[in-house]
Amino acid sequence: MRLVIVLLCLFCLPVQATESLRIAVAANLLPVMERMADRYQRETGITLQLAGGSTGAFYEQIRRGAPFDLFYAADAERPALLTDAGIGQPARPYACGRLALWTPGHAPDLHQLPPGRIAIAQPDTAPYGRAAQQALQHAGRWAVERADVVYGQDIGQAFQFVASGNAVAGLVALSQLRAAGIDAGQFQVIPVNHHAPLIQARLVLAEGERGAAATAFAEWFDRQHDILDDFGYARPGENGCARR
Repeated sequence: MRLVIVLLCLFCLPVQATESLRIAVAANLLPVMERMADRYQRETGITLQLAGGSTGAFYEQIRRGAPFDLFYAADAERPALLTDAGIGQPARPYACGRLALWTPGHAPDLHQLPPGRIAIAQPDTAPYGRAAQQALQHAGRWAVERADVVYGQDIGQAFQFVASGNAVAGLVALSQLRAAGIDAGQFQVIPVNHHAPLIQARLVLAEGERGAAATAFAEWFDRQHDILDDFGYARPGENGCARR
């Protein structure tokens, strides 16, 4: 409901030049983008209006004309599909994410999950959900645990299932755990060869003066190495992350 309210408000906004930018942000990246927004406003005076949610849902909204200036996705596939459809500038990778098993109150071990519900994002629409399913399959646990899996609309909801105690464990984004200050003893970072790479791409959607402002922000974002590092992302060209 919160996301719907944000989107409705975005449709009502007048198109202004560079006073603000409207950005669709994949749920795993939202804590990062919130810190980016604070720094960017202090440096430039430009505010970022952020809507966080599922990459799959944003893809459908943008395809139908949702008035975002930028789309920071959790995969590279959907931005490329939008580009192929003539929407936006060519998509570019901005980071590679990491998946982590979070088991509050239990030793994190993908091969020996605690009894109870296991939260993951919806694999059909959320890239981190697809990676979670692949990691469980790689560990030989998918067939065993599938009946106990509870699906979040996106990785943000999967995180909340665990945080609220409605799931005993979850496969979530490392960035979320870093943002929440979760003790490292509560989670296990999943090796990158246990699932398809979480290559994340962004797409500049705006044109004209707004497009120039959006491009300027995207280039600024790419220079904020300290923030990306703090949240556990690999940058394009390092640690097996795809180059531009």
